[in-house]
Amino acid sequence: MYSRELFYFTVVLVGLLVILSGLCLYLMIKKVDDNKNRKQIDQLKDEYQLPLFHFLQEGGEAEGLTVRSPLQTRALVELLAGFSKMFASEDIQERLQGFAEDHFQPFILSQLGHRRWSIRMNALYWIQDFKMKSMVEPLKKLHGSKKVSKAEELQLLKIAVLFGEKNLVERLKDTKHELTEFEYSLLFHSFREDQFRPLVSAFEELPEVMKFAIIDSIGVKNRMEHVSFLKRLLDTGASELRIRALKAVVGMEFYLDIPTLSVHLRADSWQERLMAIKACEYIRSTELSPALQALMSDPSFYVRSQAAQSLLRLENGEAVLREIAVYAEDGYARDMAEQWLEREAVS
Repeated sequence: MYSRELFYFTVVLVGLLVILSGLCLYLMIKKVDDNKNRKQIDQLKDEYQLPLFHFLQEGGEAEGLTVRSPLQTRALVELLAGFSKMFASEDIQERLQGFAEDHFQPFILSQLGHRRWSIRMNALYWIQDFKMKSMVEPLKKLHGSKKVSKAEELQLLKIAVLFGEKNLVERLKDTKHELTEFEYSLLFHSFREDQFRPLVSAFEELPEVMKFAIIDSIGVKNRMEHVSFLKRLLDTGASELRIRALKAVVGMEFYLDIPTLSVHLRADSWQERLMAIKACEYIRSTELSPALQALMSDPSFYVRSQAAQSLLRLENGEAVLREIAVYAEDGYARDMAEQWLEREAVS
């Protein structure tokens, strides 16, 4: 009985060893083959670099840039992708796009339909680098796939922005995957003004995460033409929208009048009070001194600290802090004033 079990165990063990040995051998052969191909691609890139550079710079015939094998295609694709990031000239970019359209369509199309995610992503990056508008239909097909990943959808949206598709707002409202505020912000940062304006117009219809990203983009990209929109949010928006709008205003270093700031300096939310104090730094008016002195006793440590810093930047601000440090009834206000006076002395 035991001998039969031992026999079966030995057969299974030998079978597993054979399978593992075969797998190991396959991986070794594949690694050697990949290294060999990589070496050939690098050699081809060295050969193609100068002719491709001359073609992009001068135009004319693409001499010496014939494509007869997959490795040659791969070498040219990688080389052209590198050049696409080096040159901003419209003429060069136009030649680069034309070369890619003429030589790479079949190859990139095959990569776009590959079962491996990483290969499909590379194809999407190349389409973006080469601005291959001939790939619009295959891109639509990929976007319609049920298996499209979040990373692929994000890259498809970036390409849609680059190509200036007309239905961007609708696509962004109806994504297959839930995007974060950061991901929306990255997309919005690349929007041209004619693409960004419809987003602002549709603001009330958009989900909250998109609203936050729009406000962030206005501040980060310094979109001064939308300052009036931010002001409307400060007057009528919900608390979180007011905080975001103030943050954008601070980022743009835009001047807000003192009556407007005074309202936000008295807000219920400590985050709103904090952002309002930061906005005060671009005014530095002594009219703000009473409000800032009052905020030295704020329940929030961050608000007290920011108020002290803003006071220091006002005319006679140091004298005001010294008075608070000695005479203020609130212990927190005295401590904060002393801390900032010590910092000022050290600096």
